[in-house]
Amino acid sequence: MNQFAAFGRPLSRLGMILLVILVGCAVQPQLKIPEENSGATHDGPTPTEPANTVRVISGKRPDWVDTKSKHYPPDRFLIAVGYGPDRPSAEDKARAEIAKIFHSDIHSSNRIYQEILETTTGGKTRTRESINFEEITRVSTRRVLSGVRIAQVYRESEPNPQFYALAVIDRYRTEKILQHKIEELDRDIQKLYLETRGQPDKLGQVQNLQLCVRKHILRQAYDTELRIVSPSGRGIPQAVSFMEIKNRLNAVLLRDFFIALSIRGIQADEIQRTLVEALNQKGFSISEEIQKTSVLVRGTIEIEPIEQGVTEWKFVRWKVYFDLVDRQDGAVFGSVQKSGKAGHLTYAQAEERAILKMRTILAEEISEDLIMRYAQNFILGISTICLR
Repeated sequence: MNQFAAFGRPLSRLGMILLVILVGCAVQPQLKIPEENSGATHDGPTPTEPANTVRVISGKRPDWVDTKSKHYPPDRFLIAVGYGPDRPSAEDKARAEIAKIFHSDIHSSNRIYQEILETTTGGKTRTRESINFEEITRVSTRRVLSGVRIAQVYRESEPNPQFYALAVIDRYRTEKILQHKIEELDRDIQKLYLETRGQPDKLGQVQNLQLCVRKHILRQAYDTELRIVSPSGRGIPQAVSFMEIKNRLNAVLLRDFFIALSIRGIQADEIQRTLVEALNQKGFSISEEIQKTSVLVRGTIEIEPIEQGVTEWKFVRWKVYFDLVDRQDGAVFGSVQKSGKAGHLTYAQAEERAILKMRTILAEEISEDLIMRYAQNFILGISTICLR
């Protein structure tokens, strides 16, 4: 799982549009449940009959109510017990307990992808694109939970009337189902990814790569479930890593887009060099020929002395203003404003400290805002084209 966390933030800067993935659910065959020989009496058919005709047992308390069941060993079955004042509530709770086994790990997996879509700047977390992770969890667990069946129902009369239900999943049967689904998604992802290499249309490449991302999220959820049900605890290695998809999408989005910088004010040349380095590290190309660029980053820097009532220290306040200008129509589609103060023994030293702070902020925050806002604007434009 940690392999995704290392590159979550760079991908968030591209503001990828992720859609809800709809996957059909095949009906799974009934499990053959071994007969429980607990000494309890039955009110009807044996547990080997279909789930909807499992009869309530009474008498001696079955082992599965309080401990592991010898008839449903953990290396072969996942089991959960639910209880309630009536049979339906007990069965519902048993199924819910089975679902919890999967939901917790899938939510952890989803949080990694959620971090890809979020970024924190200035102490505030902002989501650039949204995805219904609850829906992904529901879709991915639907196939697994379709294999759940109520194996036994026990009615306890003393000291208080209570029903207990045992829900089971056959590990081996479910493992085969998940392996098939993951392999199917891997084939789709690999095919889509390879198609982008020879695809001349940039829009088509972006769409295919975004579909790879959507399928990868669902694939990861299935793989998480596979590691839970598989007796070995192992999943299936990815045919195409998420890092490869991210890097490819990054390259496609940034290719052929050039940025021009125009910065005025104190230490403008030094600040511009810092911003050029930061943007280059993130994959953008900077050009001095404004007419050939897609975006103009227009900035102003201000530094002025301020009084703080401390005679032995001198303070300055600094401000930076940036506009992102679409070179095609001259429209401003994003603005960034940052400010702060710095102090030292002299105004010159305080100004140097202010410049250092600005350089750090530009490299770590402003350049990130520029990239996110530009990439978001670009992809929104793609979405508009797709809807026409």
